[in-house]
Amino acid sequence: MKYAIWFVRFWYVAWMIPAGIEHFYHIYPQPGATTPHPLAAEMLSALLATHLFDIVKAVELLLGLAVLFGYFTPLWLLACMPVAFCVFWWDAPLSNWSTNSVIAGARVLASNLLLCVAYIASLRAMFTLRASVAGAGKWVPVARVVFGVWMLANGLNHFFFTLWPTPPGATALSAQLMTALVNSSLLDVCRLIELVAGALILAGVYVPAALCTVMAVSTCALFWALLDHQPLTLALGLAAFALNGLLMLAYLPYYKGVLQRAPLTLGETDPGTSWNALFVKSVGRTSRAQFTAALIPLVLATAWYAVKGPAVDYAPWGVLVLVYPAVVLHLGRLKDMGRSGWLTLVPAVLSVLAMLMWAGRISLGVQLDAAVPIAALVAVVGLAAWGCIAQGSTEATAK
Repeated sequence: MKYAIWFVRFWYVAWMIPAGIEHFYHIYPQPGATTPHPLAAEMLSALLATHLFDIVKAVELLLGLAVLFGYFTPLWLLACMPVAFCVFWWDAPLSNWSTNSVIAGARVLASNLLLCVAYIASLRAMFTLRASVAGAGKWVPVARVVFGVWMLANGLNHFFFTLWPTPPGATALSAQLMTALVNSSLLDVCRLIELVAGALILAGVYVPAALCTVMAVSTCALFWALLDHQPLTLALGLAAFALNGLLMLAYLPYYKGVLQRAPLTLGETDPGTSWNALFVKSVGRTSRAQFTAALIPLVLATAWYAVKGPAVDYAPWGVLVLVYPAVVLHLGRLKDMGRSGWLTLVPAVLSVLAMLMWAGRISLGVQLDAAVPIAALVAVVGLAAWGCIAQGSTEATAK
């Protein structure tokens, strides 16, 4: 189980970190920048014009770093869930269900969902059927009812009654973003979340999970209100966001699992053989059996990007991200073998050079540009094979 989860983690971080960096420092062409699909283009233009895309890409980058370094990973997975869903939505219905695009978007959403499931022990308390708040005063049930009714009313009004219209936007940017949300049907998704979450909050069922889910909508509503520059919309946006946040603070005990710094995933029973121990910080010795098993998902994820070669813009950057966990894994193994960790320097440097060549960032001449990737492959395979074959102190002690 844990090895399958590790493969997903490797793939996801190698995708998300370059995707986040690319927006702030262009390392390859933005995917979809020249999309022929009108709805997808309209949404991307609105995100860029309003700078909401800056927030999206910052979340992607921070999520990638959190998943790689095992730092508050469940929290960041939840924060990125709306982004992962919107990636899928942009790649699927907004792109006319183009096969390659749908597969790309589904991979991102599925990876985020699978990793959330991997941390189910950390998330379980959020799904308490009847969560109670002790010693918080009478304001909590009142606030819960008010917020639940508000969210439920927004959803019912949008789908059934139309007692008040959807605000069109009083400024150019707020109007552009609202138009894109309406045309893309993402506003329908937001209202559906409000409808379901509002009903659950009002009924007092799965309240922590409902509050967490609707927070994404409250945040976007506040962002839109800031763009709109209207006193009423700004007041409503601030009120919804503040009420959502205060209620989450009231139910804080149910989020404690999400707020753990480095919880274990499904299949991880020993902190000494966890993701953090093997791929993040080399503080112990890695036995031959542990090394070989951990190497398999790392090799598979690296191969997924490497086989695409220099022809695919994002592929070299994905491999570069995976150099770090590969070095840490080998450091633990070399320590167990009684060898110097400096031996990882040669394959690591050659790998970085090779990927920078593939990405078109550096060139050492035609012959070296062809030779360095081959040399990197030989060095990497040689070191990995040595780690799988050689006996270390762990095996010697066992005898």
